[in-house]
Amino acid sequence: MAQSQFHHYIPRFILKTFADDFTLTTSDTDFIANTTGVFKATDPDLRLGSSKRGKGKRGKRGHQGGTRPPSESSRPSRPSRYFSYNINVYRVKDHSSELNDIARVYGLEDMYRDINEYDCMKFEKLLSKLESSSSMFIRKIWSGEDLSLTRAQLADMKKFLCIMMYRGEHRRGQYYEGMFDMMTYMSIAKHMEHKNIERVQDVWFDNLKWLIETPVDEIMKEFTIAFNAAPKDPLSIIGKYLGPIHVTELLDFGLMVYNYVCIWEAEEGSEFILSEGCFGSFEGFMGICFHNFFIVSPRYAIVLVNRQYMWGGIDDLPRKSWFGDHLHANPETVYVKGPLPKNHTGSDFSLDDVFKYRRIIAPKKDVYTVNSIFLDARRKYLTYKSNACMYKSLRYYDKVKKRMFPNQHDYTILRRKLFADMNRTHDS
Repeated sequence: MAQSQFHHYIPRFILKTFADDFTLTTSDTDFIANTTGVFKATDPDLRLGSSKRGKGKRGKRGHQGGTRPPSESSRPSRPSRYFSYNINVYRVKDHSSELNDIARVYGLEDMYRDINEYDCMKFEKLLSKLESSSSMFIRKIWSGEDLSLTRAQLADMKKFLCIMMYRGEHRRGQYYEGMFDMMTYMSIAKHMEHKNIERVQDVWFDNLKWLIETPVDEIMKEFTIAFNAAPKDPLSIIGKYLGPIHVTELLDFGLMVYNYVCIWEAEEGSEFILSEGCFGSFEGFMGICFHNFFIVSPRYAIVLVNRQYMWGGIDDLPRKSWFGDHLHANPETVYVKGPLPKNHTGSDFSLDDVFKYRRIIAPKKDVYTVNSIFLDARRKYLTYKSNACMYKSLRYYDKVKKRMFPNQHDYTILRRKLFADMNRTHDS
C-alpha cells in the first residue's frame, strides 16, 4: 500500500514567511525549492539535520492552543530533514486560533487519490521544476533585489501560479462535489464523452495532467483555437469547443496568462493575510476579473491584472475596480531583437526579452481591501502574522462589508481574541 502524502496547494516556502521565527538573510538561509521539490539551505550552520534549525517557537502574537493542523486525516510522521516553522491558523468552524506546523497546513492528504503512483510522482516532479524557478523570483521580491524575468521565465511563473490555483482545495472540490451550474455541468459531460472519462472528478486530474505536461506556447495555441470557435460570442465557446482539456479551464488559464504582472508591497504598518483561496482569489464584476491575487509573504503579493482593464477597454462597466491605477505599472522591457517596429508581429519578440518590474507600494486601505476579499470568501482557515494588522483588517472588513461583500461574515470572536492578546503583550 502506498504511503500517505500531504500535498500543499500553497507552497511551503511561502507559508514559512508567516512564521514569527522566519528571517530572510543575504546568505540564503531560508529554503528554496529545487527541481526535486525538496527545500534546502545553503548556510553551513543551517544544514539539514543541524541542531540550529528553527524550533517553531511560539511568539507572543499567536494564541496558545493545540497543534493539530488543517487536515481531517490522521497525521503521519514528518521527515526530520525539514525545518519546522509554525504559523497562526484560525479555524472558521470552531472560532479557534492556534499555531500549526507548515508541513501540515494548506494542503490535502493524498490529493491524487485513485491516481497511479507513477503519474503522481511524475507530475509533482514537473511541478517542482516550475516551483524552483518561480521561488527564485519570489525570493528576489522578498530581498529587494532587481526584479527581472525573461519572457520564457515569465510564462513559466504564470503557469506555476495558475496550476497552484487549480490544485487548490476549492477548485478540486468543485469536481469532487459536483459544484457547477447547469451550463458548465453539461459542457463537462460533453467533454467526458469526448475524452472517454467516466467520473467527473477524473476530469480535474485530466485537466491538471495536461496543464503540467504541456508547454505554455502550446497551451496558448489551444486557447486561440478555442477562442476562435466563437469569437463574437465567448459564452457559446463552451458548447462548441472540444479539445484536450475542459474548455472553461482552458479559457481561465489563457486569460490569466495574458494578464499583466504587478508586484504589490504592503505599506508599512499593514500586512497581507492568507486563506485557502488566497492563491488566485479575484476581484471583478459580472464575470469579468479585474485582478487575481497571489500572496507570497505578509509584505508582498503578485497580482495579475486584466490587460483590457489596464488599457481602458472595459471602462463602460457599471462598477469599476476597487483598486486604482496607482497600483498598476508596466514593466520596462528590453527587446533583444531591437526596438519594436510600429506594426510589429510575433516574430519581433524573443523568449529572451527581459521584463524589469518594480515594487508598487499598496496603501493600507488597499491591503485591507485585499484581505477583506479573503475574509469574505474564506471557507475553513485564515492565517496572519501580526495580531495588530489582522485586527485592523477585521475592523476595516466590518466597516465595508455591508456595501461591498455578499457573505458579510461575523468575526467578533476573533477580533476580541486579538484585542485581548495585544493587551496582554502590551502589559507584559
